[in-house]
Amino acid sequence: MVSNSMVRFGRSYVTVSEIAQQLFCEYKLHLSVIEGRIQTPAMEMGIIIHDEVFRGRRVNEEEFINAIRSNEVVIATLPLVASIGGVNIIGIPDAVVFMGGVARAVIELKTSNKWLDRLFDSEHVQAQLYAYLISRLGLGVNPLVMVIKVKRDVGITDKLRRNMFSTAIKYLTSIAELPARVRFRDFVIYISEFDKSIEVHLKWALDYWLMHREPKAMPSIGKCAVCEFNDRCPFRAYNPNPNAINP
Repeated sequence: MVSNSMVRFGRSYVTVSEIAQQLFCEYKLHLSVIEGRIQTPAMEMGIIIHDEVFRGRRVNEEEFINAIRSNEVVIATLPLVASIGGVNIIGIPDAVVFMGGVARAVIELKTSNKWLDRLFDSEHVQAQLYAYLISRLGLGVNPLVMVIKVKRDVGITDKLRRNMFSTAIKYLTSIAELPARVRFRDFVIYISEFDKSIEVHLKWALDYWLMHREPKAMPSIGKCAVCEFNDRCPFRAYNPNPNAINP
């Protein structure tokens, strides 16, 4: 990968999940990168097809192309890479639904015990960015965006994953009004149309990576109380040591 711009920290890429973290608290992401706590994307994972034939098996590019051409519906996990504004953007969505050889929807899985009935901006933007990359790469045109929030204590087993995917496809082909929220016992599906205004969020995020501005903090008592940097963040809204003076 070759980046044509000067990216913060000398990076050659920015991940979709990092951009989503910026919306949660950009300064936390900034400290995470400085301290080396950011995981690199597992691009070597290749393409994984989730169905009764492949059963989560990794395939090469030729097998993948043959699969989406010869099957009515294919659910796959695959890395997405596109250069935007001179910056390489990398994303690996949990699943992309191909119908008739075209990407019709992106599916992102999120686990939570407390916030199943609320879709956060960072979660929505992350899924929308995957759809944006799909469109940029010519894999589909304005695919639908589906976020599935699962109870964390349930655990995403292969059986539950297949059940969620098959349920998502059912609603993908039958939903009449968007946006929509469909609740089940262990998970909630949020379905929305592709939102082209995602480019505004992307530009805002890339301004940080291109060093056009300094990182912004988004402090709140709830966020800061559980943040691993709350003992040294100058913007914290929560003081882990009440006897200390908050700078």
